[in-house]
Amino acid sequence: MDSDNLALAGQLVCGSYVSQGAAALATRRKLIKSLLSNKRLPRTGWDEATLEMLLQDAALMDSNTFLGQVGLGEREGRVICPLVARRHYQLAHGIGRSGDIAAEQPKAAGSSLLAKLTAHLAADALRLAGMLDLALPLVLPCATGMTLTLVLLAAAAAPADARKPVDLHVQSSASSAAAA
Repeated sequence: MDSDNLALAGQLVCGSYVSQGAAALATRRKLIKSLLSNKRLPRTGWDEATLEMLLQDAALMDSNTFLGQVGLGEREGRVICPLVARRHYQLAHGIGRSGDIAAEQPKAAGSSLLAKLTAHLAADALRLAGMLDLALPLVLPCATGMTLTLVLLAAAAAPADARKPVDLHVQSSASSAAAA
């Protein structure tokens, strides 16, 4: 809620209660502001409500969630099943543009924001792991098997002096359920 809506809420509910709620909202907004301004992993993890606030705000920036609009283009983000839409926070546009996977999507400001922020957070994680001389990485959504295939193909194509051993430990929810 913005300050105008909080003032109106104070006309319906005790003002001190609304002030407490406003302070809680402001705390979450400060975390999001810090993340966006610093582009680094937070020192302490976030609770699910703050993560969902960021995702929901970003999703509402994509044109497929605009009130009163229906996209007619061939690349419009559309999801027919409400369950799937909720599971993916209404993020239906994807990332990139034809010919440039890292390009911003004009109709998907929120999805583009999350893609860029993810790249910065991945870069910060790699810096924390000791990879200091690193350009901004390109983070792509891939399933586990495809990701492993791409990484191993890239490693095989790398010059021999650029290869380093990788210790992989991958445990998916399906394999961990089967092992139990």
